[in-house]
Amino acid sequence: MSESSHRQLCYVLKTIPFKERDLIVVLFSETRGKLSAIARNSVQSRRFGGTLDLFTASEFEIDPKTIRLNEMNDETLVQILSAQAKHSMSGLSQSFEKLSGASCLNELLIKGLPAHKASPEIFKLYGNALIGLEETAPELAIAMVNAFILKFTQWLGVQPSLTRCLACEKSLNEVNGNEVFAQVSKGAWICGNCIPERGGLALSKAVILDAYHSMLNPIRKIQFVATPKEHEQLLHFLEQHLLYFVPGLDKVPLSSTRFLKNSN
Repeated sequence: MSESSHRQLCYVLKTIPFKERDLIVVLFSETRGKLSAIARNSVQSRRFGGTLDLFTASEFEIDPKTIRLNEMNDETLVQILSAQAKHSMSGLSQSFEKLSGASCLNELLIKGLPAHKASPEIFKLYGNALIGLEETAPELAIAMVNAFILKFTQWLGVQPSLTRCLACEKSLNEVNGNEVFAQVSKGAWICGNCIPERGGLALSKAVILDAYHSMLNPIRKIQFVATPKEHEQLLHFLEQHLLYFVPGLDKVPLSSTRFLKNSN
């Protein structure tokens, strides 16, 4: 390692081929947040091996000098000098559902995280979510993604209000029926008595309870009770919630969630 370079633990969020032998890599660093880097001569390289595979946690030796490539829309990059893999997250490739779930997490971080800003809480959450996806049953991958999104909205300060009906303020246990109705513009739900027209996206009480527990408990400790189909409805609501409350995502909505939905 050169005197001017330094090592840092990063996850690989995205790779883009550049020229014939190089890769542009979007990294999530423990100390520097989201950043873009170039790995020269890394295509089919023994030197890098599997360290640049998606979702892999690697210790990267990074040259702190930034460079600009005319072909890359004036994007500022750092250069990766070497890398050593720490965790390959190989279990994610065991099922399409798990791989789709991990892809959703990566897309959300790429589009929702500010660049070059340390986010230690999200770094830890992301690592635990990937391990949780590795460990969980494939059909629960969508529930893990919902839990991650809910915790991400907490970090952003735009989490939905799930404890009581927006209109009558009754708790989930106090309202009649098995469904409530999401109100995207309010970031909340309304019970059937308060909205007899059944306006809004219908969500089961079970999935609202899962969502509430997701915001209270560590992501690998959540005991989900709702079905994958019920979580698919929750994911639809959370997508709309992100579009409405998170600046920027209204212009670039998540696209990888369609694979997760189609897998259930």
